[in-house]
Amino acid sequence: MGFLRIRTAVDERPGRLASLASALAARGGNILGLSVQSDTGGTVDEFVADIPATPESVRAALEAAGGHQVTVVPATAHELTDEPTRALLLAVRVRGMPWTLPTLLAELLHADDARWIYGEAGSDRSDRTRLVVPVTSRRAIRLRRAGLPFTLTEAARAASFVRLAEQGGERPAWHWATPGVHLKSAVMGL
Repeated sequence: MGFLRIRTAVDERPGRLASLASALAARGGNILGLSVQSDTGGTVDEFVADIPATPESVRAALEAAGGHQVTVVPATAHELTDEPTRALLLAVRVRGMPWTLPTLLAELLHADDARWIYGEAGSDRSDRTRLVVPVTSRRAIRLRRAGLPFTLTEAARAASFVRLAEQGGERPAWHWATPGVHLKSAVMGL
């Protein structure tokens, strides 16, 4: 068996989640984690499942059960950690070390890459595998995650997480300085 992370958009009708769960069970799947997220197209159900089936057959089964925009990617046992507990532990870390914000944000959202970007924080909204999270007016973090588009719920989580890195609701310039960068450069936003 292999761990899979599965996302599918569903229609807002009673019984949709049950039909998806039944489709996974018919493939021998055991659902180990479930979250429900809001997105532009409605509701997105995300499962972490231990299932002895190929991603392609899982995708086909969920589409037949009424799922659409189905994405199936490999997962690890690490992704089974209780999400609220994991988020709280990351929050403690970001409050103590705000300069690690990109790394911790990537960990929060299971992103493959997170980098500071400078200047205008425009983003290509058609590429949902990239998420740009504003930190200041001239600084943002760009996240990438291959194969699994970001949802609106995840964008909201990212924005809230950035606020956690702020001290007392203020955003002193030195908090956003990269270690080793001169304070004057950080204050000037360079």
